[in-house]
Amino acid sequence: MRIPAAILLFSTVACAAAGAPAPVSSPRPAQSPAPAPFRARSFTVKVIGAGRPIIFIPGLACDGGIWDATVDHLAGKFQAHVVTLAGFAGSAPLDGEPLLPTAKAELIAYIQQNHLDRPILVGHSLGGFLAYWVAETAPALIGAAVAVDGAPNLGTLMDPTATSETIRARAEAFAAPLAAMPPEQFRAAIQGFLGRSIADPANATRVGTAASQSDPRTVSNAMLFLFTTDLRPELAKIQAPVLVVAADTNGEVPRRPLEASWRAQVDAIPRHEIVFVEHAKHFVMLDQPAAFQGALDRFLAGK
Repeated sequence: MRIPAAILLFSTVACAAAGAPAPVSSPRPAQSPAPAPFRARSFTVKVIGAGRPIIFIPGLACDGGIWDATVDHLAGKFQAHVVTLAGFAGSAPLDGEPLLPTAKAELIAYIQQNHLDRPILVGHSLGGFLAYWVAETAPALIGAAVAVDGAPNLGTLMDPTATSETIRARAEAFAAPLAAMPPEQFRAAIQGFLGRSIADPANATRVGTAASQSDPRTVSNAMLFLFTTDLRPELAKIQAPVLVVAADTNGEVPRRPLEASWRAQVDAIPRHEIVFVEHAKHFVMLDQPAAFQGALDRFLAGK
C-alpha cells in the first residue's frame, strides 16, 4: 500500500516568575538578576495566554499561523507556545547545523530552562515527527503529545515494503532539485504541493504564500532527514499518552490498509490512540476544524 506523497509530505516564550515582595518595614535584600529565558536558534516562539502549556509545531515550510484556529479554540484553558522553525515561511535559516536535530535538542532545552511543567506537544506532519522525537528522547518532560498526520517514519508509511535504500533514493531524487531551484520556481513548487494538500482554496493560498518564502536548502535538507530517519525503534520509551489524528485521504487509500499502515507506525507507543478524520486532506486542522478540535478536546480532558 502506497499513500500519496502529496498527502503526507507537508507537513513546529518567555516564562518568568515574580517573587513575593519583601515586607514594607524590611529593607529589600540584594537580588541577583532573573535569568534570561532560553531562546533557541532553530526556532522562534510566540506565547499566547495562560494556563497549561501547549507547544504547537507546524510542518515543513509552514509557520505557526496554521495553528491560529486551534489556539483560538483553546483560549482561556491553555497557554500556547507557537513555534516557527528557522528557514521556514520567511524566517532566517539556521547556518552550519542540521535543522531537525538542533530543533529537537532545543525544544527539550526550551522546556527545561523555561520551567514548563509537562507541556503538551501538538505537531503537524514534520511537527508531529518532532513531537514523537522529543517525547521518546526526554519522556519525563512531556505530559502528552498529539501528531496530526505526522509519522515516526514517513518513508515506510508511504510504502511499507520499501527498504531504507529505496526510501533514501526516492527522497534524494525529490529533495535535491528543490535546493537548487530559483526563487520563482521554488515558490510555484511549494504552492502546488500545498494546493493538493489542503481542501479549501483560501487556506491553501494563505498557507502557500507564507511557505513559499521558505529557504529552499532548509526545506530540502529537512525533507531528506524526515524521509530517511526512523524513530520507531525508540517509541516504546514514550511515557506520555499520544493521540494520532490522521486524514482518511478522501478514499484515495482504502481504510483497512490505511489503518494497518498507521498501526505499524505507532503500535510501539505504550499509550496511544488513532483518530481518523473523514473528508480531510493532509492539513486536517484546516480542512475539518470542528472534527479535529473535538478529537483534541476529548484527548486533553483531564490532562
